[in-house]
Amino acid sequence: MAEKVGAVASGIAGGKEDEIEDMFSHLELNEDELDDVVIGVEEAKEFQKAARWLAIGKVLTTRSFSTDALFEKMKSVWNLSRDPICREAGENLFIFQMHCLGDWKKVVHQGPWTFRGWGLMIEDYDGLSDPENFVFDGMHMWAQIHGIPELYRKVEVVDDLARRVGKVKEVQFSPKLFFEGNYVRIRVRIDVTKPLMRFVSLTIPVEGRRRLPVKYEKIPFFCKRCGLFGHNHEECGDGVWEEKQLHHGSWLLATRRDSQPAPAPRRFVPRAPAQGGWTGKGEQHNVGPRKRTSGDADLEKDEDLQDTAESPLKTNPNTGQVVEDNDTNTRRQLAFGNADSGGVGDVIPPQENTGELSDPPLPPTYVKNKERTKLRKTEPSENILATSAASSEEDCQAQ
Repeated sequence: MAEKVGAVASGIAGGKEDEIEDMFSHLELNEDELDDVVIGVEEAKEFQKAARWLAIGKVLTTRSFSTDALFEKMKSVWNLSRDPICREAGENLFIFQMHCLGDWKKVVHQGPWTFRGWGLMIEDYDGLSDPENFVFDGMHMWAQIHGIPELYRKVEVVDDLARRVGKVKEVQFSPKLFFEGNYVRIRVRIDVTKPLMRFVSLTIPVEGRRRLPVKYEKIPFFCKRCGLFGHNHEECGDGVWEEKQLHHGSWLLATRRDSQPAPAPRRFVPRAPAQGGWTGKGEQHNVGPRKRTSGDADLEKDEDLQDTAESPLKTNPNTGQVVEDNDTNTRRQLAFGNADSGGVGDVIPPQENTGELSDPPLPPTYVKNKERTKLRKTEPSENILATSAASSEEDCQAQ
């Protein structure tokens, strides 16, 4: 049995369907089309439990990009305990499924995240609403309010100033000064549909209004002309702007404080060789020259060049008189092997002491191993020839 379902289609915003209440006011649905799939209460609870760590994202840009490149880049940047399940849910719409509470908190609450310099807006997602109808209007980021007088550096004053920048999530009155300046650090949700806040005003008695600069620590690409995200000033309007027409600039970015400059590396500088020595600390000390010339030592004098060395004499321990060693029987000489001597290391008998010094024997001539081998081979043949010659002479005489 056919049944009519009355509904009216509502408007379309931005070329996409904004809301769909009922589109079947003029259609008749048959029984097969009305055959519902029923989800039980217990099953719905299990599905909701599995979908606790869902998030939806959108990139703040009108340019086209690779979805796979986005997924791979964010997995690397997030560095979660387990890789999230990522899928594309529409034009520039993405669903991220985390596996634990820690990963979900990091992705949703520890931004801002950027992809190729563009802002990536991440929001909590219940898994029921239509991703096409999800409204992205904010991004969490860290900002700084500079120059607040110490007298008015109070919770209520700073909170009111921070609310001018965005929806306040955290305030740090005494942050670690990783950036230049005297500031209060705030984490706020900035409305991306409005220009960036450049100053907040504080009215002080007697002095009047004081403008306090606002700077941002990590911020995506923004337009220097209109202050909105997603494009630069060359893409805003016709892109032709003079410098004085740019109301925003890089001065909105917080400047990171430089660490203490490292000392210059010590380089070795060659120096002239010193005669004294080296102290070990790069300085030299002179202790006088260690090497002297013959002129400095006065070696040109005759008395210095004379040989005055004497050998010690033996004394008799009983009488104390000097005893000359004239015993030639204890003297031995070693002769090296040569053609005339008997062999290497032969003991030569002592000679009579005539009071005259004899010349030492000449050292043996060195014979190479090859020549020595040749001599050994030629000696038998020479002996044979000599023997044969002698025998032939004897035969001649006998005849």
